[in-house]
Amino acid sequence: MSFRSLIALLLIFIAASLQFLLGSAGMFTDLMLSALIAFAFLFEWPELSIYVLVAVFMIDWQPALTPTLVVFAAIPFAAYAFRKLFAWAPWAGIPLMTILGFVAFYLAIAPGMFANAAPSIVLDILGALIFGEVTFAVLMRAER
Repeated sequence: MSFRSLIALLLIFIAASLQFLLGSAGMFTDLMLSALIAFAFLFEWPELSIYVLVAVFMIDWQPALTPTLVVFAAIPFAAYAFRKLFAWAPWAGIPLMTILGFVAFYLAIAPGMFANAAPSIVLDILGALIFGEVTFAVLMRAER
């Protein structure tokens, strides 16, 4: 296992810890999803699969998959497909896929949430954009 892989696992744990900590304070965000979207621009399919499985296991360790977890797991792979199909620079592709991924996630799990909680969703996306770019920067530095 490379140093970069260890840093990626650490970032998943940091994202999960921050996500659960903020959630207990009443501020709900999905930092693990933003980290996984950033991972899609840095890792290949096998490594990304492992990180997605780790994140899904951390969210819900029970053996049954829920529709929410399936959507959660599919979004990083959609970002990976976007990266392979369009070959955008990561600094531009990560924010775009974070916005699209979060909108798709919310539309899939709770379509009525847009009308009721639009400011919360916008704040969630802004926090995810920041965390995704920081994740990308940390992993790029770990590569050197």
